[in-house]
Amino acid sequence: MRSWLWLLAGTALLPFTLLQTTIPLASWVAPVLLLRFTRTTRARWALPALTVAIAVSTAISFRGAMPVDQVAIMAVGAGVLGVVAYAVDGLLGRRLSGLPRTLVFPMADVAVAYLFSTGDMGTMGHPAGTQVGNLPLLQSVSVTGLWGLAFLLAWTASVGNELWERGFDLRAAGRSAVVWLCALTAVHLLGGARLAFDPPAGSTVRLAALAPNRAADEAAVAAGIRPGPRSAAERAELRRRYFAPTLDDMFARTVTAARSGAKIVVWAEAAAYDFAEEGAAVVERARAVARQERVYLQIGVVYLLSGERSPNVEIRAIMIDPGGTVVWNYLKTSTPVGDGNVPGPGVVPTTDTPYGRLATVICFDANFMPLVRQAGQAGADILLLPSSDWEQVTDALAQQAVLRGVENGMSVIRSTRRGTSLAVDHQGRAIGYEASWFTGDPRTTDHTMTVTVPVQGRSTPYGLWVGEGVAWLCLAGLSSMGAVVAVRRLRRRAARGTAGAAGGRPKLTPGVLERHPRQLDASQQKER
Repeated sequence: MRSWLWLLAGTALLPFTLLQTTIPLASWVAPVLLLRFTRTTRARWALPALTVAIAVSTAISFRGAMPVDQVAIMAVGAGVLGVVAYAVDGLLGRRLSGLPRTLVFPMADVAVAYLFSTGDMGTMGHPAGTQVGNLPLLQSVSVTGLWGLAFLLAWTASVGNELWERGFDLRAAGRSAVVWLCALTAVHLLGGARLAFDPPAGSTVRLAALAPNRAADEAAVAAGIRPGPRSAAERAELRRRYFAPTLDDMFARTVTAARSGAKIVVWAEAAAYDFAEEGAAVVERARAVARQERVYLQIGVVYLLSGERSPNVEIRAIMIDPGGTVVWNYLKTSTPVGDGNVPGPGVVPTTDTPYGRLATVICFDANFMPLVRQAGQAGADILLLPSSDWEQVTDALAQQAVLRGVENGMSVIRSTRRGTSLAVDHQGRAIGYEASWFTGDPRTTDHTMTVTVPVQGRSTPYGLWVGEGVAWLCLAGLSSMGAVVAVRRLRRRAARGTAGAAGGRPKLTPGVLERHPRQLDASQQKER
């Protein structure tokens, strides 16, 4: 009965590890309790109960972030996938001992999370994101990516249960607890050393991140302007009434930021809207402002297409240099639920400037590690990340953005239309924060974050050559352990079959006596 209390306690903590209102410690404790439940309860009861628990926790965490039917589908999928690592632990872990036994659960957990990350959601909501405030621990992702941190979280659950089963006696737990403790200590010490001895140094650049005027933006949203065919006159009227006020404000504030010393100005995702037919006019105006103020200006524009069926919008980040040249015109790669956007080719652009090498992706793109890693491989120093969030997901998306920056050795500037704007250096230190859209006065017109950012990043092992290697090692290691267990079972069956053919009793060799002490009757014990 006590084991069900561990399920209840773990389930109560799970919502705080995913999306809304995250608690860093919960990401360490919840898996310990849930793994304790599955190890002390019969699988036919434990796995269905845990599936329901994970589904319910996911639904709670994603409440309000999506329509109810989509949340339900996601919760069911999370429940089914989330229980896999626990099922694998029960299948393989109980047939192993010592250090290998403690590695089954973390390898399975990382393998499942990696396979899930190749889908439409990427790494959004992964519990590793809750650890971005622990800077020494966070430095590990510059080597292993998110997967090393995810492994540590799950390994702690496995070793914690090993200790639990032995009355928290470190000597009884043996090598596995010692190896885990040494690994965790080394990660913190090396991370702390990196922070202390290799901090950001050198020159900096002043950068302004602009979100649109809230009143003008909400007026356009309230008007319910949708893509679709329209006459030239209808487009002109909608542009005059709804699009032009936001554009005028954004360009005016761009000029103000530039004259206040900003050398790079980045608009939020969807800071401006226009119809695709007139889209060139926005770019021409931006070119003129960039040339006039001698700034690098990246504008965020949503172009409404004439089609009525999704995808029917283009979400773009367009960079213009101080000479007025369009450096890139990036089309958002990912296709989040509700955006209805045409997906881009998935090529991350970069450009060299006097202020370091710049790169960009848009909002939800930052949940996809291989996509952002293109910037790390290209040696980018600053990642411009225009975004636009729902209130319920803004913190989780910001956490993933910080992870991507540290993984690839880049400062990240997250300029957000609705949600949390932030700036961090390549080691994850916060250097800017602006989250007043949902919490501030609705009449506030100036949602601007101005920061001074290091112009030099750092090449990282993850960005250069490790990539998703840790996840693949977990997949390979799990497969190897499965093969070892399978071979052992086959050998035991073969041994029993040979013994049966020879007369029904195994030969009384010392090895057999050690492996099968319960098969000995009283006369055999006496004979021995």
